[in-house]
Amino acid sequence: MITKKTLWLSIIISMLVGGIACVTVDRIYFQHTDTHFVKSKFMNYMTRELNLTELQQQQLDSIVTFMHPKFQSIRDKYSTDMKRQGDSTRTMIDRILTNEQRSKLQALNKQNQ
Repeated sequence: MITKKTLWLSIIISMLVGGIACVTVDRIYFQHTDTHFVKSKFMNYMTRELNLTELQQQQLDSIVTFMHPKFQSIRDKYSTDMKRQGDSTRTMIDRILTNEQRSKLQALNKQNQ
């Protein structure tokens, strides 16, 4: 039988995991993206693996350059949504913690940055 305490604990744990996931995704996929490096790495990989001719490399470069703003727009929107959800989750979690727990969580967050 599921008690109210178990249900609330499950909700809290889910919110914590969600908040941590948001922060992790933001750090990995959005803050550390060096566009020039990613493009260069992709171009080198495609050239090497597919043995692209000089003309194909130029065409691929044009395609990647043309599509970049579209992907950047999607990335920016996704990043904004993830940040908003992460902030919302952190606010909800903050409301249920004691002052001591809040301080400890802030210390943990600083340690993990």
